[in-house]
Amino acid sequence: MVLHEQELASIFARLTGEAARDPLDTQVLLTALVEGGSRLFGARAASVHYLSTAGGTVQTQGTMSALRGLEEDATGWQEGPGHDARTTGCALIDVDVTTPPTRVRWPRWSARVTALGHGRITALPLPAKEGPTGALILFDAQDRRLDERALTLARLFAEAAAHTLALQREVSESRVLAGQLEHALSSRVVVEQAKGIVSARYGIPVDEAFERLRRYARSHQLKVAHVARQITERPGELPFR
Repeated sequence: MVLHEQELASIFARLTGEAARDPLDTQVLLTALVEGGSRLFGARAASVHYLSTAGGTVQTQGTMSALRGLEEDATGWQEGPGHDARTTGCALIDVDVTTPPTRVRWPRWSARVTALGHGRITALPLPAKEGPTGALILFDAQDRRLDERALTLARLFAEAAAHTLALQREVSESRVLAGQLEHALSSRVVVEQAKGIVSARYGIPVDEAFERLRRYARSHQLKVAHVARQITERPGELPFR
């Protein structure tokens, strides 16, 4: 299969374009990955599974809903080419899924995939600094041999996709951290305001005002920031003397 340069540029541009969307949507990006990977390889179908963080939930996608379901099940079974490519970091190239060794290696996965009419697969890991975070699986008929040029393109695409997913993850983590810092700063400001209100109301030092806030919060099993917010919102109704 020969793709023109314009088609190649369009496939790569879609991948990076989806990653730039706001809000970020990993599932949309995975859809672009399987559709682009299938197109580059000239495969009948493609699927992907992706683990954004260690111990997190594996996300799956496929050019067919049946393949997405297969990847979800394979994650639980801990078998299949996607699982092996991700956990070992090694690509599986042009594997005949109908052979006895493959059926022994992946008994449940191979039974399902052959029932779907696929005979050969290629699984490419999605590399990252901390190790592979997922795998792109390309499906084809048993009698169709691997195209070396298409494989080279698919490898490059998998690497680009992995880099894009990593950047997306970093952006998401940065946004979460920024939100946490913003919340902490907001809480700090409210506490300082409440300390000033209590200090002025009772004519006591600011440190003593804070100690009263803390004692009240502890005795009522509340957070200091929660009590402080009550005071700043209703300064005429202080909850303690």
